[in-house]
Amino acid sequence: MAVVRASRWLLLSVLLAPVLAPAPGLAEDGLALLQRIAQGSRQLTYSGTFVYRSGGKVDTSRIAHSQSDGVEMERIEALDGSPREVLRTGSEVKCFFPEEKLVIIENRSTRRGFPALLPAGLGSLPEHYAIRSGSQGRIAGVKSRTVLLEPRDDLRYGHEFWMDAASGLLLKANLIGEHGETLESFAFTQVKIGGQLEQGDLKARFDSGRVRVQQVRTTEMKPEDMGWSFRNMLPGFRRVAVMKRQTAPENPESLHVVFSDGLASISAFIEPGGAGDEADAVSAVGPLNVYRRQMGEYRLVVMGEVPALAVKRLGDGIERRHK
Repeated sequence: MAVVRASRWLLLSVLLAPVLAPAPGLAEDGLALLQRIAQGSRQLTYSGTFVYRSGGKVDTSRIAHSQSDGVEMERIEALDGSPREVLRTGSEVKCFFPEEKLVIIENRSTRRGFPALLPAGLGSLPEHYAIRSGSQGRIAGVKSRTVLLEPRDDLRYGHEFWMDAASGLLLKANLIGEHGETLESFAFTQVKIGGQLEQGDLKARFDSGRVRVQQVRTTEMKPEDMGWSFRNMLPGFRRVAVMKRQTAPENPESLHVVFSDGLASISAFIEPGGAGDEADAVSAVGPLNVYRRQMGEYRLVVMGEVPALAVKRLGDGIERRHK
């Protein structure tokens, strides 16, 4: 249960009303602003408090981030509910659950969580999103400007980003659904950009001396070795990672394949187990759509912050590769 909570919180810790299609010049300007946002979240030193909202759920977290010699360091602490925090140094992520006396450690090659919602490579986004720069305003007392993204099909959601006009740091992000509704929102309520962090900002607050340590094992794989095919590839989405993943020694090893269009991402998990008569089903956890499918002795789970159509279409095309 703690593993599920950790994964979900990292996902959450791991966006706009419909807009007119922009002229090419405006799209190029918007793409340049997105590049500044992507770089700022990784290269800048900053600290502050941000709020996550989805439906009736509201979570508040404190974050501190810096970079030294190309290595990012970050600490996120949940301020609501049961105490928990995440420490990240480079690719190593430690998630602390003091009430359970548990620390979960995992190595992740990529980081996707507010304010680092954008990857480094954004060149193909204009093919699948209409992008334009928007109005100016203030977020957390900081002068900001907006970048709007409208999906060009029904396989992805829209986004609205507010960035610090001076540094490029992402200050607020909205995920917008198929009917113009806000599915989720991240926003700084207080932020300090640049300068030095306070002493101890990047150190764990919880005692890690008497805890159970759980190591999530991940092993990168070659696509040709995974033994599965994805027949229904979604336009604009490409495979960006293939790995074997085991959350605990007593749990089965699963295949984890990640697809991304440069902004939205979809994860497919394939592992042994499940009931043979279990019906295929799509469910939602906030903006996250999840498609479960039983295929013989294997359980398939496809999930992502994309419309239900996208996860079901991708999941229905998964099949065993014939030798």
